[in-house]
Amino acid sequence: MATAGNIAATLAPSFLRFAGSIAVEDGDQRITYRDLDDLSDRIAASLLAAGVTHGARVCLLMSKSVRAVASILAVVKLGAAYVPLDPSSPVARLSPMVAACSPCWLLFETDLNGMAGQLARTLPPAEQPELVDLDQAVVGGRADPARLLVKTEQATADDLAYILFTSGSTGVPKGVPIAHRSVTDYVDWTNRHFGIVAEDRIACQAPLHFDMSVWDIFGTLLAGATLVLVPREAGLIPESIAVFMREATVNQWYSVPSLLVGMAMRDVVRPGDFPALKRIIWGGEAFPVPELRYWIERVPHARFTNVYGPTEATVNCTYYPVDVPPPADAKSVPIGYAIPGRKLRVVDEEGRELPRGTVGELHIGGIGLSPGYWRDPAKTAAAFIVGKDGRWYRTGDLAIEDEAGAFHFRGRADRQIKSRGYRIELDDVAFALRGLDGIADCAVVATSVGGFEGMRICAAYVAMPGTALSPATVKAALGQVLPHYMLPRRWRALAALPINANGKVDMPAIKAMFTDE
Repeated sequence: MATAGNIAATLAPSFLRFAGSIAVEDGDQRITYRDLDDLSDRIAASLLAAGVTHGARVCLLMSKSVRAVASILAVVKLGAAYVPLDPSSPVARLSPMVAACSPCWLLFETDLNGMAGQLARTLPPAEQPELVDLDQAVVGGRADPARLLVKTEQATADDLAYILFTSGSTGVPKGVPIAHRSVTDYVDWTNRHFGIVAEDRIACQAPLHFDMSVWDIFGTLLAGATLVLVPREAGLIPESIAVFMREATVNQWYSVPSLLVGMAMRDVVRPGDFPALKRIIWGGEAFPVPELRYWIERVPHARFTNVYGPTEATVNCTYYPVDVPPPADAKSVPIGYAIPGRKLRVVDEEGRELPRGTVGELHIGGIGLSPGYWRDPAKTAAAFIVGKDGRWYRTGDLAIEDEAGAFHFRGRADRQIKSRGYRIELDDVAFALRGLDGIADCAVVATSVGGFEGMRICAAYVAMPGTALSPATVKAALGQVLPHYMLPRRWRALAALPINANGKVDMPAIKAMFTDE
């Protein structure tokens, strides 16, 4: 495989070799590699006709589906970057993302026509995207390979493949661009390490705006395997997930552990369940040891692996195989060892590398690093540092390297958390909450509750004098500007926020209010 090439060129041999095989399965809908290639060509032709050029940004407003996968392929074939938007998020949350990508195109599924129009109208004329209806793109596209230059020629290895937006501490989402080279290198190693073959049926549980979907999609298509899309409704209820995994006979499950924890807590996994399952891979947050032991005991025929990596490092940069159940008294599972081509180090506050056995901030270097935050040189300079030993990303994660060379996660150095696999800046939530009408002051904290939820976001607020605001009213208003996964689960209306001896908001006292709930 040509790992230095672009994504379309890397996948092209699979589309030829497995032309008649099923590429994507979504419920009763199935599409072969040949037809998926043709569908993506037609969408690419429509995008080209709409003015999309090499290096452009195409925002995707659509649910996960066969046509969504084809749309992603169409964009990378044209040498443009795809920007997946969460259709369940409020328009107010998506507007700054689209504005940041301007000039850009918004490819939307017809059912979201109203939302696409509303999104465009929230922006000034200079920042409004060019709207492209997916239905019309599919029907109207006329693939002309001589004009499209699809398959191999469009993108270079250093061109951007996608931009994913993550939570930002100032209330403005941060765009993380990733190059083709980083994607092909990561997918190549991961497929070889896990032994992905054409006969595999790979579950795609993650939404498109979550970087876990990058390996699900491109790794599956590289191997000539079948990508089995997990319905959103099945991914919310433990019993439904179990039924889906049995009936879809998937060979690989890759998700945040909260879903697996929920299944263990509801005891929906039978001894010897999911006989087709070869691999269970998790990342994004810690997998509690009791629930991990439950899974290993119930599904002993599967291979279990913990992976770790921020979006800025192209999905994952470490791996740790769990070959035997961890001891019952173990507190956690290591995040493991650096993937080949990646570098890890633990440093002190001055940036000096620490010896093994010492807790410090984890830095990531080597292949796969983002070139920096999209159109934000200040944040880029703060997070990405360049020295005589290369370029490094400051994760903000605390870690320790043991004597065997395995790395262990030890929490965060700032106010960023992971909740159900989503990376969330608590100050992002506080920024939005403080901006609501009638809110005089607020504080947002997170408590560890274990189990399915993991980290629980909690908010205390003070209403303006003479204003009566119930927690339900505030939560509903906040839901108009933040996606559901960023909304606090516990609320306190206070007359005033507690203050410490230094005159600052007493965050530990606020956290204690919610700890015993």
